[in-house]
Amino acid sequence: MPEKWTNWARNQSSNPHNIFKPNSEGEISEIISLGVAERVKVRPIGNGHSFSSIGLTDGFLVSMDSMDRIISIDREKLQVTVGAGITIADLNEELHKIGFALPNLGDIDAQSLAGAIATGTHGTGINFNSISSAVVGIRIATGDGSILDISESKNSEFLAPSKVSLGALGIITSVTLQCVPAFNLKILEFTAKLPEIISRFEFEESNADFVEFFWFPHTELAEIKICNKTASPSSRTNRVSRFVNDEVLRNFGFNLINKFWLQFPNSVNRSVKSLIKENARPERIDASYKVFCSKRRVKFLEMEYSVPREYLFDAFREVQSVIERLSFPVTFPVEIRTLCADDIPLSMASERETGFIAVHLYNRAESKNFFHDVEKVMRRFHGRPHWGKIHNLDSMTLANLYPRWNEFTEARQALDPDGHFTNPYLERVLGY
Repeated sequence: MPEKWTNWARNQSSNPHNIFKPNSEGEISEIISLGVAERVKVRPIGNGHSFSSIGLTDGFLVSMDSMDRIISIDREKLQVTVGAGITIADLNEELHKIGFALPNLGDIDAQSLAGAIATGTHGTGINFNSISSAVVGIRIATGDGSILDISESKNSEFLAPSKVSLGALGIITSVTLQCVPAFNLKILEFTAKLPEIISRFEFEESNADFVEFFWFPHTELAEIKICNKTASPSSRTNRVSRFVNDEVLRNFGFNLINKFWLQFPNSVNRSVKSLIKENARPERIDASYKVFCSKRRVKFLEMEYSVPREYLFDAFREVQSVIERLSFPVTFPVEIRTLCADDIPLSMASERETGFIAVHLYNRAESKNFFHDVEKVMRRFHGRPHWGKIHNLDSMTLANLYPRWNEFTEARQALDPDGHFTNPYLERVLGY
């Protein structure tokens, strides 16, 4: 019986014909050739942190876990080449050791590097871009098993499409990243009434380096995170206090609370209001990746859409209305971020300054109707879904949302004309 594969959130699973864990590019090429010979689809998988069905297959599933090392370092150019299977968490540690950092990061670091860039994972900062924008080179095993070098000087026509590829162009074996010197961030976090937070967000968006906020459903409160680069050294922190806040309260305690709310949903409004208070946490300074990223151990489901920046708060207000009309509570905060436009064909921020709205539910909660209603809102504002998160759009709709859609489809036709790497998700979102 085939081994079952399940993602992190436990909302997606499949029974692949076989799960391979190659240690080299040569082994990957052999797997692809075997798939072609046996007419079995081949699908790469990272760390399983996508909530969509993007990684599912009943064919060959190729785990990149073993290809997780730094391959080369160019200190003069501040570039590093790493195996595609390295997690963001491990990559951050390795970069810090050599005095490098990525310019921007999301708030979760559990994903593999290849998985993060393939789905367009991002952070926040109206003058910054996603993790994929740091990619300056990729090695990829294509539909015929050959290894292709892609960079500005080699096969450059494929560079932009390969930065957010959905795993549809082939199996990424290594990635070359443009880094910056390691830097510290000063973070200010406080909780206040939502109108005050929105006003502060709009001010800090163009004045701070990185800013985002989280609205707590069923309350008038939100929390804002304002981060700025600083030359000051890391501040001393009480490790016990940090552990209690980050692990005991925000993870273990929050998980227990969600289990309670699942059984007694009518208690949510009252208990949330008693738990969430206006406050300010002490400012702290730390290495950038330690400020950007936090551990998320409570399993949840997520839908995230990007909209043109000018529509961000119109769309947010409608999402609030959706939540207010629900017959059940939303226990996770709604996350608001922004990014600068980029030139990546399938990026959520392709060719437009972008606002992001992410909604979450406890992974054991009923999500279908809620996500359906949020998606209806996003479609009215020309929303683009995060490829690794829950959505229901198809290729006919998606093609009209991306001005450089044809650039990606042409790259796919060139690198995998017979669809060796496809699955039902790609057939829906890309058309075959």
